[in-house]
Amino acid sequence: MKANTERDYHRRIARVIEAIFAEPGAPHTVDSLASVAHLSPYHFHRIYRAMTGESIAETVQRVRLAQAAYRLTVADDSVTTVASNVGYDSPQAFSRAFRGFSGVSPSAFQTRQKRLSAPCAEGRQGAEDDVNASVDANTAGVQVPFVELIELAPLDVLCLRHEGPTATISQTFRTLWQTLGHGVKSARIQGTIGIISGDPEEERGNFRYLAGVIPAAPIEATGQLEAVRVEGGLYAAHRLVGPYGLIAPTFAALFVGWLPQSGYEPDDRPALEFYRNRAARDRQHECITDLMIPIRKE
Repeated sequence: MKANTERDYHRRIARVIEAIFAEPGAPHTVDSLASVAHLSPYHFHRIYRAMTGESIAETVQRVRLAQAAYRLTVADDSVTTVASNVGYDSPQAFSRAFRGFSGVSPSAFQTRQKRLSAPCAEGRQGAEDDVNASVDANTAGVQVPFVELIELAPLDVLCLRHEGPTATISQTFRTLWQTLGHGVKSARIQGTIGIISGDPEEERGNFRYLAGVIPAAPIEATGQLEAVRVEGGLYAAHRLVGPYGLIAPTFAALFVGWLPQSGYEPDDRPALEFYRNRAARDRQHECITDLMIPIRKE
């Protein structure tokens, strides 16, 4: 596929995902979304699956459940109300889908997010690798919230700038790996990272996201790739075990709930996402992501 054609398809698919995001409870169909992409339904479905790695139905469910997780975090809505708002006919059907998505029930998730909003940080300093030692305990399948203070060393990262809605960030990471090429062996990559500036709820404002890798040895930044230095400093770290769709609501719980009560205030450095593993598509609730908020004493 030519580069110009691929970029055009990416823009079309991004418009489709934006439409799903805008109205997650709407009765989206292949035909209705194909018209958003200005493609025939037959070609649209094939192109969509090839570029996203999932079907339209899978995207719609993922977006609905991610939106539900956000509502369960930031609002006092009941599970029944949230289920209806994101397009489920019954709380039972919603609960089954949400448990399959997150690994816990909606009510257990809501309780977990409220606990995460409490000021429960434990001060500690160490290298970035110390985050690996802070695996959260689990009780009856419910992650026990934990926030740890980490002194992060500076990092040199090779990045690709994300364009489009946050729901298409996975496409940017796929493009990043394709750009790096098959010649870059995994042994030369120490980790995968997301670098976040601004508020993702204001995507058309100051939001900026860089998809990056941490190379073990210097790799030349060519084409669209950028070499970025992540400054070290103090971070509040939380280990999220669950699908990437829970990252935004978990950051919301940390910023809106935990941070104001913690005795710290946000620093001007970017927030970070360290992706610790790769889970199979049907095991997304086993994904491990360390979420890092830059902080300083009030």
